[in-house]
Amino acid sequence: MKEMRWAPAMLVVALIAGACQAIPAGGQKPAKLTIAAVQGNEDAALKAVAPLYEQKTGIKIEIVEFPYDQLFEKLVTTFKANSPTYDLVMMDDPWMPKFGTDESLQRSTRRTASSATLTFLTSSMTSAPGRRRADPFRRKAQGKAAHLIGVTIVGNVEMFMYRSDMGPAPKTWDEVKANADKNKKANFWGYVVRGKATNPIVADFLPILWSFGGDVFDSNWAVTIDNAASLKAVKFLVQDLKAAAPPGSESIDAADRSRLMAIGQAYQSTVWPGEISEIVENASVSQVKGKVSYIPMPAGPSGKGIGMMGNWLLGVPKASPNGQAAADFITWLTSSDTQKTYVDKGGIPARKSILNDSALNQKNPYFAALAKSLEAVPNWRPRTDQWNAVETILGTNLNAALAGLATPEDAVKKAADQIRTLMKGAGY
Repeated sequence: MKEMRWAPAMLVVALIAGACQAIPAGGQKPAKLTIAAVQGNEDAALKAVAPLYEQKTGIKIEIVEFPYDQLFEKLVTTFKANSPTYDLVMMDDPWMPKFGTDESLQRSTRRTASSATLTFLTSSMTSAPGRRRADPFRRKAQGKAAHLIGVTIVGNVEMFMYRSDMGPAPKTWDEVKANADKNKKANFWGYVVRGKATNPIVADFLPILWSFGGDVFDSNWAVTIDNAASLKAVKFLVQDLKAAAPPGSESIDAADRSRLMAIGQAYQSTVWPGEISEIVENASVSQVKGKVSYIPMPAGPSGKGIGMMGNWLLGVPKASPNGQAAADFITWLTSSDTQKTYVDKGGIPARKSILNDSALNQKNPYFAALAKSLEAVPNWRPRTDQWNAVETILGTNLNAALAGLATPEDAVKKAADQIRTLMKGAGY
C-alpha cells in the first residue's frame, strides 16, 4: 500500500516509532470529512477557514467540538473501538505518546526537504519520548521505523505577558514577584495564577518548576516533584505569587486570567497565544490593547527561563476510510497561502516564515515573542503514555495547596507517592 506524502509545512510534527496503518492512496472523493476538535480558541480559525476548503474541493468539513478533557476521553474511546466516526482529530501534544504507541493513527512518510524548503524549527521536530532512557514507551517502539502521524496546526508555546505601560519586562521570576507585590492594589492584581485543578494549574506551574531547576521526573523516570528544587517552585506558586493574586485562584482558568488582564485588573501572568488573539488583543473585548507586551518565560534560580510547548496537531485515525482526502486537507491547511488566511482569522501560525513576517507582526504583537520562545527551545511535557494520569495527580494536589487545603510539603509528598505507584504499575 502506497504511503501518502505530506509537505513539511508545519512548525512541529509528531514522529512516533510505531507500526501505524499507512494512509491509503486513491479511492473516491468523500462528500464530507469529519474532524473531532477541541472547543475554544484553538479551533476557532480552523472553523473559519473550513468553508474555504469546501468551496475549493466540494468536500464539506464538519467540525465536532468537545471541551479539552472530554476530547481526550472521546478519542481514547473512539480509537479503542476502532470506530470510523472521525476522519481527522485534533490532539494536544502530550497525548501523542499514547496515541502513537497505541497505533491509533494512520501514518505518512515525511518528505525530505532542503534547508531552503524546511520552514519549521528543527529544535521542535518531535513529540517522541525525547531524552528519557529505558521505559515502556520506548520498548514498545524498539526496532520500529519512525513515521509521521500528526502535523501541527496550532504552533503553541506558553509565554509571559505584562503591562508594559506600567513597567519594564521582568527578567527573572524574582522580578515577577517584586512587580506583583509592587502593583497589587484594590481591584488590581499583581499576578494571576491559573489555578484550576489538573491540566490548568500544571500548565501554569511547569515553566516555573523547570526554571527553578525542578522537574516531575529525572532522566531515568525517578519521581523528583518532591525534591528541594521542586518544592521551592511549588511554594513560589502557591504562596509567593498567590499573595498578589485574586481570591479564589484555585478556580481560575485561562479565560479568567486573560479577561482580568483585558479589563485592566491584572498586571502580569503566563499566557497561551490563543488567549492573546481571542481576548487580550481583541479590540471588541479588551481595554488594554496596545498596553500589554509578550516575552519568553523569565529566568529562575537555575539561570534559565523555560517555556512549555503546547502544540495542537491534526492526525488521521486508523479507522477512517478517507485517509487520502484527510491528508490532502492537512496539506491544504498548512500551506503558506492558507496559513495567511488562517492567521487573519485568529489562528496561531504553524510556519516560522509566518511568525517572522513583518506585516503580520504589526497586526499580531505576540508573534515575535512566540518565535523567540520557540527558538529558546521550550520543554515538552514528559513523553510518557501515562502523562494524563500524572497530570491529574499533580494538578489535583497543587490545587489543594493553592486552596490552602494542604501544605506545599504535604501536597508534593502525596503527589510523588501517587505518581510513583502509577508509574511502577505501568512498568517504569
